[in-house]
Amino acid sequence: MRTEKDEYRRLYKEKRESLSDKELEEASLLIFKNSTEWLKDQKFHSVHIFLPIKKQREVNTFPIVEFFWRAGVPLYTSMVQVSTNTLQTITVPKNVEFVEDKWGIPLPVEFDLIEKPEIDLIFIPLLAYDESGARLGFGKGYYDKFLYELSYEPIKLGLSFFGPEKELPKEAHDIPLDFCINPQKVLTF
Repeated sequence: MRTEKDEYRRLYKEKRESLSDKELEEASLLIFKNSTEWLKDQKFHSVHIFLPIKKQREVNTFPIVEFFWRAGVPLYTSMVQVSTNTLQTITVPKNVEFVEDKWGIPLPVEFDLIEKPEIDLIFIPLLAYDESGARLGFGKGYYDKFLYELSYEPIKLGLSFFGPEKELPKEAHDIPLDFCINPQKVLTF
């Protein structure tokens, strides 16, 4: 039985697939420009960023990675811990090379595992979001679990090729975004 969330996931996967490679590249560039415009007025000491899965046609975050490298801000990402179905935080050293894991997730070839990360800003992947900041991911709950395990409240930032839905279905365990950046603007929730 398909849920309402499943229908939104299907719709947004189709929307991504309908974009040409050139449209994806141009939209990612606009998101990068809006991100750096927003970031210049912020002060973050450490940042966690998702790295784009090509086959999922995610926003290209590598220009943002390079932005933080140039700024000297410590950068982290996650790697899936299969045995626990959770995310592990790892470092993204400056100018490191990346290799894709079995899911197509780019990972740094060299990294340190961070047990208790202290991160100011977390870029969170999504398929869709709504006007209140509710986020719809791929349905595995990795980022909700990751956020629940933190003992502090980081800024949660989504990146999307599309504008928000009026309202998405929500569950008690869903953690909303604080901001979302799309090719047109930065939304605050």
